[in-house]
Amino acid sequence: MKHLHLQTHADRYAELRKALGFKFRERGLVRQFVDFLESQSRSGPIRTAMVLEWAVSASPSCGRCGQVQRLTVARHFLIYLRAFLPDTEIPAPGLLAEERRPRPYLYSGEEIVRMQQATRILWEPGCLKQITFETLIGLLASTGLLIGEALRLSLGDLHLDFDPPHLEIRNTKFGKSRFVPVHSSTAQNLRLYLDKRQSLVGDKPEALFLLRPKKPLQYSPARIYFRRIANAACVPKNPPGRRGPAWHSLRHTFAVRRLLTWYRAGADVRSLLPNLAVYLGHKGPAQTYHYLTAAPELLSAAAGIFEGYANAGGAQ
Repeated sequence: MKHLHLQTHADRYAELRKALGFKFRERGLVRQFVDFLESQSRSGPIRTAMVLEWAVSASPSCGRCGQVQRLTVARHFLIYLRAFLPDTEIPAPGLLAEERRPRPYLYSGEEIVRMQQATRILWEPGCLKQITFETLIGLLASTGLLIGEALRLSLGDLHLDFDPPHLEIRNTKFGKSRFVPVHSSTAQNLRLYLDKRQSLVGDKPEALFLLRPKKPLQYSPARIYFRRIANAACVPKNPPGRRGPAWHSLRHTFAVRRLLTWYRAGADVRSLLPNLAVYLGHKGPAQTYHYLTAAPELLSAAAGIFEGYANAGGAQ
């Protein structure tokens, strides 16, 4: 299939994606797909069977999730390619069934407090590592930030004396930046952390969360230490039907609690959901619905509201 100049099309496709503002981390996968197509001795248009053959040829460690990702990347490229090669077949979405995702672990308020207290058991109270993890847990629980967003915060991203106090989250997952307002109590805890941090290391380095005086906290050690903290706080390791506890579970917990609060207050959740989507940095409400479908607690609350509506004959 070399006569189709697929590599040239792949390069132009990558340039187009970047020009549209996408980070396009899938460029390597597109190249692998093109290499596979060009290695085929078959002639004629690209067919669905060939695309599926490549998608399922992922290494066993990728699992079904990796296969679905490969098929999705190939589909997007083929949609572009079809503008130049009209006979190109585009596989229908859903040809590879995705694995049922486990329910996220939702922390109780007591568990979040226990995890913060556990930092004082694992490390000497007041030392840099202890105050870093205690503050980080509180920040994620109260804002729903991604762990990566929190770890990338610098001292200049904190605007705690503004009204309202807020954080500046730069260059997020979707290439956007945003302001995240924080509660006054969260701002006060961050001020206390900054005072303690300055007494230990001064104003340098610029990274907010530090593992050691001159070493910013990175994701890999943060993940390892979180397991220690969760174990010390007696958070279940393998809860039935749910993912084990992780940093990202704090984001799920934040979102679910906000939605539950709205439901229980009788608010119009549908109209408020875009606000939560913007706050969390999602591209749109569709991504935030992930938290609705993944949490039976929310479905129960929604069902209760609908039952009240139905019993009242639709008058409410």
